[in-house]
Amino acid sequence: PSRTHRPPPALPLSFCRVMAEPSSSDDVALTDIELLQAAWINELRAPELLPHEHELVLRVKEQVAEQEARVEELDERDSLLRSLYEMDNERTNYQLRSYLRTRLEKLTKMAIFIARRQGEADAEARPLLSRPEQNFLGKYLALYQDHIDAEAWSSLQHAEQLPEQLRQIATAAAGNPLNVTPDLSAHVFCTARRACERFTFHDEVVELQPGDTVLLPYEPIRHLVLPTASAPPLSRSLVASDRCSQCGQVLDGSVQLT
Repeated sequence: PSRTHRPPPALPLSFCRVMAEPSSSDDVALTDIELLQAAWINELRAPELLPHEHELVLRVKEQVAEQEARVEELDERDSLLRSLYEMDNERTNYQLRSYLRTRLEKLTKMAIFIARRQGEADAEARPLLSRPEQNFLGKYLALYQDHIDAEAWSSLQHAEQLPEQLRQIATAAAGNPLNVTPDLSAHVFCTARRACERFTFHDEVVELQPGDTVLLPYEPIRHLVLPTASAPPLSRSLVASDRCSQCGQVLDGSVQLT
């Protein structure tokens, strides 16, 4: 009997096309899934909200949709292959959802600070928030203000005579519990993915080589985690780790220097 020729199935997402080209001879090209994992870990462990990886998120969503369509084309004889692909998709979706959920948690925790930072941001700088996050932040602050008005100011006599600046949460002073700011002095474990530019810490010059893992405050290595105009998203130098590479102890926070 004749057999119907079937094209070879696509590779799982973890082995998909490489999207990040190396920017130097020391860099290693990474797949979108590896880039997503780095963005996810850094967002989980960095004490501040990092710029949104908008293009990467769109590419990963597109690849997941394409992979799901390919899975549907497999017949019953490919049950093992189907299971492998579905497991790979589930892992990717988990990382993507966790990345976006972590950002929403930071948005609600530091809403006033982030709103101010958005207002002061350079127009040419990489956007901190995606469009849906901007809409969420605006609605969240409006609901927050309504709650404060109903629970605090409505019960006080002559509250309307108070200065508007005092009654608005957006003008809460530093130190006010409503105005939560990131703790940039928090210590994180960092693992260098490539040679990092030198930086000064406590009057000492620090130079990290690929594979080096160190425990440092976040602030001195912050510039290695944040994107710059000259560095493409996630082609930077540090990657976070939430576990000590020597003793295996789980840490409070960690970042990757990619």
